[in-house]
Amino acid sequence: MAEETARRTTAAARRAADDGEGQQLLPLAWGGMEGLIRANQTLIDRTSELSRAWLACWQEQFAEGMELAREVLDRQGTSVRSSLERLNAQASQSAELTSGMVDGYLAPLRESAGKAAEQTTGPAA
Repeated sequence: MAEETARRTTAAARRAADDGEGQQLLPLAWGGMEGLIRANQTLIDRTSELSRAWLACWQEQFAEGMELAREVLDRQGTSVRSSLERLNAQASQSAELTSGMVDGYLAPLRESAGKAAEQTTGPAA
């Protein structure tokens, strides 16, 4: 897109030179105030055209940059989402494993504690 803007600017400059407007930039060689006025007007017009071309170029560059940034953020979001899903699945598996291990360790202790309580309360009754 920026290349197209550069081509349009170059083409406009060539047309101005071909039309003879470029000669207006040398009014002192013509020796007249009218030439000076035309030269200044041409310079202002060409400067305005160049400013518009630069503005269009920078707007295109900005738009392309924003689009690229959106794509990068979308990809990063997808990557982060999948990473968080994997992390959540691993945390769930780890919690289940830990719960199973704790139950495995506590079950024999509960049985022992229950037997001890029965033995303690049994003869006293």
